[in-house]
Amino acid sequence: MGSVRRASKALPRYLAFLEYDGAKFRGFQRQNLGERATTTVQDALDEALETFTGNRGAVASVGSSRTDVGVHATRNSAHFDCGRVGKDGSMDAYDSESVRRGLNYHLKSRERAMRVTECVRVDTLNPTFHARHDAVSRRYRYEILVGDRDDGGSVFDRDGAWYLRAVVASDRGAKQTSSRRYTTCEATGLDVDAMRRAASVLIGKHDFSSFRASGCQAKSPIRTITSLDVVSRTTEWPSPEARGTRQEVSVRVEAPSFLYHQVRLLVGALKSVGAGDLTVDDVRELLEAKDVSQAPQMAPAHGLYLMDVGYLPNYASRTPFSKAKNTDTDDGEGDDDL
Repeated sequence: MGSVRRASKALPRYLAFLEYDGAKFRGFQRQNLGERATTTVQDALDEALETFTGNRGAVASVGSSRTDVGVHATRNSAHFDCGRVGKDGSMDAYDSESVRRGLNYHLKSRERAMRVTECVRVDTLNPTFHARHDAVSRRYRYEILVGDRDDGGSVFDRDGAWYLRAVVASDRGAKQTSSRRYTTCEATGLDVDAMRRAASVLIGKHDFSSFRASGCQAKSPIRTITSLDVVSRTTEWPSPEARGTRQEVSVRVEAPSFLYHQVRLLVGALKSVGAGDLTVDDVRELLEAKDVSQAPQMAPAHGLYLMDVGYLPNYASRTPFSKAKNTDTDDGEGDDDL
Protein backbone atom coordinates (compact mmCIF):
# COMPACT_ATOMS: atom_id res chain seq x y z
CA MET A 1 0.00 0.00 0.00
CA GLY A 2 2.95 2.29 0.54
CA SER A 3 3.37 2.69 -3.23
CA VAL A 4 -0.30 3.49 -3.88
CA ARG A 5 -0.69 7.13 -4.85
CA ARG A 6 -4.46 7.50 -5.24
CA ALA A 7 -6.89 6.88 -2.42
CA SER A 8 -9.28 3.98 -2.85
CA LYS A 9 -12.51 4.99 -4.62
CA ALA A 10 -14.47 3.41 -1.80
CA LEU A 11 -12.48 4.65 1.17
CA PRO A 12 -11.78 8.12 2.54
CA ARG A 13 -8.15 9.05 3.19
CA TYR A 14 -6.99 10.55 6.48
CA LEU A 15 -3.75 12.17 7.59
CA ALA A 16 -2.75 11.65 11.22
CA PHE A 17 -0.06 13.59 13.07
CA LEU A 18 1.76 11.53 15.68
CA GLU A 19 3.99 12.05 18.67
CA TYR A 20 5.93 9.21 20.28
CA ASP A 21 8.76 8.29 22.60
CA GLY A 22 11.32 6.64 20.34
CA ALA A 23 12.86 4.73 23.26
CA LYS A 24 9.74 2.56 23.40
CA PHE A 25 9.77 1.48 19.74
CA ARG A 26 12.10 -0.15 17.23
CA GLY A 27 11.87 2.77 14.84
CA PHE A 28 8.91 3.91 12.75
CA GLN A 29 8.82 1.56 9.79
CA ARG A 30 7.12 -1.81 9.90
CA GLN A 31 9.60 -4.69 9.94
CA ASN A 32 9.16 -7.71 7.69
CA LEU A 33 9.49 -10.26 10.46
CA GLY A 34 6.69 -12.58 9.44
CA GLU A 35 4.39 -12.57 12.44
CA ARG A 36 3.83 -8.98 13.53
CA ALA A 37 5.70 -8.09 16.71
CA THR A 38 4.04 -4.65 17.12
CA THR A 39 7.34 -3.11 18.18
CA THR A 40 7.51 -0.28 15.64
CA VAL A 41 5.46 2.91 15.53
CA GLN A 42 3.83 1.83 12.28
CA ASP A 43 2.95 -1.58 13.72
CA ALA A 44 1.30 0.07 16.72
CA LEU A 45 -0.62 2.54 14.53
CA ASP A 46 -1.82 -0.15 12.13
CA GLU A 47 -2.93 -2.41 14.97
CA ALA A 48 -4.92 0.47 16.48
CA LEU A 49 -6.47 1.17 13.05
CA GLU A 50 -7.48 -2.45 12.61
CA THR A 51 -9.05 -2.58 16.06
CA PHE A 52 -10.82 0.76 15.59
CA THR A 53 -12.28 -0.16 12.18
CA GLY A 54 -12.78 -3.86 12.85
CA ASN A 55 -10.96 -4.67 9.59
CA ARG A 56 -8.23 -7.03 10.67
CA GLY A 57 -5.31 -6.99 8.23
CA ALA A 58 -7.11 -4.60 5.86
CA VAL A 59 -5.80 -1.20 7.00
CA ALA A 60 -2.21 -0.05 6.53
CA SER A 61 -0.61 3.33 7.14
CA VAL A 62 1.97 5.15 5.02
CA GLY A 63 4.43 7.28 6.98
CA SER A 64 6.07 10.53 5.92
CA SER A 65 9.37 10.09 7.78
CA ARG A 66 10.85 6.76 8.81
CA THR A 67 12.58 7.67 12.05
CA ASP A 68 15.23 5.27 13.30
CA VAL A 69 15.31 3.26 16.52
CA GLY A 70 15.41 5.63 19.50
CA VAL A 71 14.47 8.78 17.57
CA HIS A 72 11.48 10.67 19.00
CA ALA A 73 8.77 12.66 17.25
CA THR A 74 6.49 15.48 18.32
CA ARG A 75 4.82 15.70 14.89
CA ASN A 76 5.44 12.89 12.44
CA SER A 77 2.64 12.04 10.03
CA ALA A 78 1.04 9.12 8.23
CA HIS A 79 -1.94 8.62 5.94
CA PHE A 80 -4.36 5.71 5.77
CA ASP A 81 -7.63 4.79 4.05
CA CYS A 82 -10.60 3.68 6.13
CA GLY A 83 -14.36 4.01 6.40
CA ARG A 84 -17.46 2.27 7.66
CA VAL A 85 -20.41 0.65 5.92
CA GLY A 86 -23.57 2.72 6.16
CA LYS A 87 -27.10 1.43 6.60
CA ASP A 88 -27.64 1.47 2.84
CA GLY A 89 -24.46 -0.50 2.22
CA SER A 90 -22.45 2.48 0.99
CA MET A 91 -19.10 3.44 2.47
CA ASP A 92 -19.33 6.33 4.91
CA ALA A 93 -16.52 8.47 6.28
CA TYR A 94 -15.62 8.70 9.93
CA ASP A 95 -15.52 12.08 11.57
CA SER A 96 -11.82 13.04 11.80
CA GLU A 97 -12.01 13.77 15.52
CA SER A 98 -13.65 10.39 16.10
CA VAL A 99 -10.72 8.74 14.33
CA ARG A 100 -8.23 10.60 16.51
CA ARG A 101 -10.04 9.71 19.72
CA GLY A 102 -10.57 6.11 18.66
CA LEU A 103 -6.94 5.56 17.75
CA ASN A 104 -5.74 7.07 21.01
CA TYR A 105 -8.12 4.82 22.93
CA HIS A 106 -6.59 1.75 21.31
CA LEU A 107 -3.04 3.12 21.68
CA LYS A 108 -3.34 3.59 25.45
CA SER A 109 -1.82 0.14 26.05
CA ARG A 110 1.46 1.47 24.57
CA GLU A 111 2.64 2.72 27.99
CA ARG A 112 1.42 6.18 26.95
CA ALA A 113 4.42 6.30 24.61
CA MET A 114 2.46 7.32 21.51
CA ARG A 115 -0.60 9.36 20.60
CA VAL A 116 -2.36 10.93 17.64
CA THR A 117 -2.37 14.71 18.11
CA GLU A 118 -4.41 15.62 15.04
CA CYS A 119 -6.35 13.89 12.28
CA VAL A 120 -7.51 15.44 8.99
CA ARG A 121 -9.56 13.97 6.17
CA VAL A 122 -7.50 14.82 3.09
CA ASP A 123 -9.12 13.06 0.11
CA THR A 124 -11.79 15.78 -0.06
CA LEU A 125 -8.98 18.35 -0.40
CA ASN A 126 -6.60 16.34 -2.56
CA PRO A 127 -7.73 12.93 -3.93
CA THR A 128 -4.12 11.87 -4.59
CA PHE A 129 -2.59 13.06 -1.32
CA HIS A 130 0.40 11.05 -0.08
CA ALA A 131 1.94 11.67 3.36
CA ARG A 132 5.50 11.04 2.19
CA HIS A 133 5.54 12.20 -1.43
CA ASP A 134 3.72 15.46 -0.72
CA ALA A 135 5.74 16.55 2.32
CA VAL A 136 7.66 19.74 1.52
CA SER A 137 9.69 20.13 4.72
CA ARG A 138 10.96 18.28 7.77
CA ARG A 139 12.14 20.01 10.91
CA TYR A 140 14.36 18.29 13.48
CA ARG A 141 15.82 19.23 16.82
CA TYR A 142 18.74 17.61 18.63
CA GLU A 143 19.26 17.99 22.39
CA ILE A 144 22.70 17.99 24.04
CA LEU A 145 23.30 18.31 27.79
CA VAL A 146 26.68 19.19 29.29
CA GLY A 147 27.27 18.38 32.96
CA ASP A 148 29.85 17.20 35.45
CA ARG A 149 28.39 13.83 36.46
CA ASP A 150 30.04 10.57 35.45
CA ASP A 151 26.81 8.54 35.35
CA GLY A 152 25.15 10.01 32.29
CA GLY A 153 23.19 12.70 34.11
CA SER A 154 19.63 12.72 35.38
CA VAL A 155 17.43 9.69 34.78
CA PHE A 156 14.86 12.10 33.32
CA ASP A 157 17.19 12.89 30.42
CA ARG A 158 18.83 9.58 29.57
CA ASP A 159 16.45 8.69 26.75
CA GLY A 160 15.98 12.26 25.57
CA ALA A 161 19.38 13.92 25.15
CA TRP A 162 23.06 13.27 24.45
CA TYR A 163 24.88 13.80 27.73
CA LEU A 164 28.42 15.21 27.57
CA ARG A 165 30.49 15.03 30.71
CA ALA A 166 32.60 18.16 31.18
CA VAL A 167 36.15 17.40 32.38
CA VAL A 168 39.27 19.52 32.73
CA ALA A 169 41.77 19.24 29.90
CA SER A 170 44.33 17.35 32.02
CA ASP A 171 41.80 14.60 32.70
CA ARG A 172 40.58 14.08 29.16
CA GLY A 173 43.06 11.38 28.27
CA ALA A 174 42.34 9.29 31.35
CA LYS A 175 38.60 9.84 31.42
CA GLN A 176 37.68 9.93 27.75
CA THR A 177 34.42 8.07 27.32
CA SER A 178 32.57 7.25 24.14
CA SER A 179 29.41 5.36 24.99
CA ARG A 180 25.91 5.42 23.56
CA ARG A 181 24.75 7.55 26.47
CA TYR A 182 27.49 10.08 27.04
CA THR A 183 30.98 11.24 26.09
CA THR A 184 33.27 14.03 27.31
CA CYS A 185 34.11 17.62 26.46
CA GLU A 186 36.12 20.47 27.97
CA ALA A 187 35.14 21.70 31.43
CA THR A 188 34.06 25.01 29.88
CA GLY A 189 31.39 23.17 27.89
CA LEU A 190 30.64 23.59 24.21
CA ASP A 191 31.64 26.71 22.27
CA VAL A 192 28.22 27.55 20.85
CA ASP A 193 29.50 30.51 18.81
CA ALA A 194 31.95 28.22 17.00
CA MET A 195 29.16 25.70 16.43
CA ARG A 196 27.02 28.43 14.86
CA ARG A 197 29.83 29.45 12.52
CA ALA A 198 30.26 25.83 11.47
CA ALA A 199 26.51 25.49 10.98
CA SER A 200 26.54 28.42 8.54
CA VAL A 201 28.92 26.44 6.31
CA LEU A 202 26.35 23.66 6.00
CA ILE A 203 23.31 25.77 5.11
CA GLY A 204 22.21 25.67 1.49
CA LYS A 205 22.36 23.14 -1.33
CA HIS A 206 25.36 20.78 -1.13
CA ASP A 207 26.57 17.29 -1.85
CA PHE A 208 26.24 15.81 1.66
CA SER A 209 28.08 12.55 0.94
CA SER A 210 30.23 13.20 4.04
CA PHE A 211 27.03 13.23 6.09
CA ARG A 212 25.37 10.21 4.52
CA ALA A 213 25.65 6.90 6.36
CA SER A 214 26.55 3.71 4.54
CA GLY A 215 23.42 1.87 3.52
CA CYS A 216 21.65 5.03 2.36
CA GLN A 217 19.61 4.17 -0.71
CA ALA A 218 18.60 7.70 -1.72
CA LYS A 219 19.32 8.32 -5.39
CA SER A 220 21.25 11.55 -4.85
CA PRO A 221 23.44 12.93 -2.01
CA ILE A 222 22.35 16.48 -2.90
CA ARG A 223 20.21 18.10 -0.22
CA THR A 224 19.25 21.67 0.67
CA ILE A 225 19.37 22.69 4.31
CA THR A 226 17.09 25.70 4.61
CA SER A 227 17.95 26.49 8.23
CA LEU A 228 20.46 25.25 10.80
CA ASP A 229 20.88 26.95 14.15
CA VAL A 230 22.47 26.22 17.52
CA VAL A 231 20.78 27.50 20.68
CA SER A 232 22.21 27.44 24.21
CA ARG A 233 20.16 27.79 27.36
CA THR A 234 20.27 27.09 31.09
CA THR A 235 17.60 25.39 33.17
CA GLU A 236 17.34 23.89 36.63
CA TRP A 237 14.56 21.38 36.07
CA PRO A 238 13.97 19.15 37.96
CA SER A 239 16.81 20.32 40.20
CA PRO A 240 20.43 21.40 39.72
CA GLU A 241 21.55 18.62 42.07
CA ALA A 242 19.74 15.81 40.29
CA ARG A 243 20.46 17.14 36.85
CA GLY A 244 24.11 18.06 37.27
CA THR A 245 23.86 20.10 34.10
CA ARG A 246 25.93 23.14 33.25
CA GLN A 247 24.74 23.75 29.73
CA GLU A 248 21.94 22.76 27.37
CA VAL A 249 22.48 23.01 23.63
CA SER A 250 19.81 22.53 20.99
CA VAL A 251 20.61 22.04 17.30
CA ARG A 252 17.66 22.89 15.05
CA VAL A 253 17.60 22.00 11.37
CA GLU A 254 15.07 22.11 8.55
CA ALA A 255 15.14 20.79 4.97
CA PRO A 256 12.75 19.34 2.39
CA SER A 257 14.25 15.92 3.16
CA PHE A 258 17.36 14.34 4.65
CA LEU A 259 19.74 11.50 3.90
CA TYR A 260 20.12 8.41 6.07
CA HIS A 261 21.56 9.54 9.44
CA GLN A 262 22.33 12.98 7.98
CA VAL A 263 21.10 14.97 10.98
CA ARG A 264 22.99 12.84 13.49
CA LEU A 265 26.19 13.12 11.46
CA LEU A 266 25.74 16.89 11.22
CA VAL A 267 25.26 17.13 14.98
CA GLY A 268 28.32 14.97 15.55
CA ALA A 269 30.42 17.38 13.51
CA LEU A 270 28.98 20.47 15.23
CA LYS A 271 29.56 18.91 18.65
CA SER A 272 33.20 18.25 17.68
CA VAL A 273 33.58 21.92 16.77
CA GLY A 274 32.01 22.99 20.05
CA ALA A 275 34.32 20.67 21.98
CA GLY A 276 37.41 22.02 20.20
CA ASP A 277 38.17 18.81 18.31
CA LEU A 278 37.39 20.34 14.90
CA THR A 279 37.55 23.86 13.49
CA VAL A 280 35.08 25.59 11.21
CA ASP A 281 37.55 25.10 8.35
CA ASP A 282 37.66 21.38 9.18
CA VAL A 283 33.90 21.19 8.69
CA ARG A 284 34.20 22.99 5.36
CA GLU A 285 36.88 20.52 4.26
CA LEU A 286 34.77 17.60 5.48
CA LEU A 287 31.83 18.80 3.38
CA GLU A 288 34.06 19.17 0.33
CA ALA A 289 35.66 15.74 0.88
CA LYS A 290 32.36 13.94 0.16
CA ASP A 291 33.59 11.02 2.26
CA VAL A 292 31.65 9.89 5.34
CA SER A 293 34.64 7.90 6.61
CA GLN A 294 36.23 11.24 7.53
CA ALA A 295 33.26 12.31 9.68
CA PRO A 296 33.56 12.37 13.48
CA GLN A 297 31.43 10.29 15.84
CA MET A 298 27.76 10.33 14.89
CA ALA A 299 25.42 11.65 17.57
CA PRO A 300 23.31 8.92 19.23
CA ALA A 301 19.68 8.52 18.24
CA HIS A 302 18.04 9.28 21.57
CA GLY A 303 18.74 13.04 21.43
CA LEU A 304 16.93 13.51 18.11
CA TYR A 305 13.34 14.74 17.71
CA LEU A 306 11.27 15.08 14.54
CA MET A 307 9.45 18.33 15.34
CA ASP A 308 7.26 18.81 12.28
CA VAL A 309 6.44 17.66 8.75
CA GLY A 310 5.24 20.45 6.47
CA TYR A 311 2.74 20.38 3.60
CA LEU A 312 1.40 22.86 1.07
CA PRO A 313 -1.88 24.69 1.86
CA ASN A 314 -4.91 22.39 1.69
CA TYR A 315 -2.48 19.46 1.46
CA ALA A 316 -1.93 20.07 -2.24
CA SER A 317 0.35 17.72 -4.16
CA ARG A 318 3.84 18.75 -5.11
CA THR A 319 3.90 19.38 -8.85
CA PRO A 320 5.81 17.09 -11.24
CA PHE A 321 7.89 20.14 -12.21
CA SER A 322 9.06 20.75 -8.65
CA LYS A 323 9.91 17.08 -8.27
CA ALA A 324 12.02 17.09 -11.42
CA LYS A 325 13.90 20.28 -10.52
CA ASN A 326 14.41 19.65 -6.81
CA THR A 327 16.61 16.68 -5.94
CA ASP A 328 15.50 17.06 -2.33
CA THR A 329 12.25 15.36 -3.34
CA ASP A 330 14.10 12.10 -3.95
CA ASP A 331 11.75 9.41 -2.68
CA GLY A 332 14.28 6.58 -2.75
CA GLU A 333 14.23 3.98 -0.01
CA GLY A 334 16.31 5.09 2.97
CA ASP A 335 15.68 8.79 2.34
CA ASP A 336 14.78 10.63 5.54
CA ASP A 337 15.40 7.47 7.58
CA LEU A 338 17.06 9.01 10.64
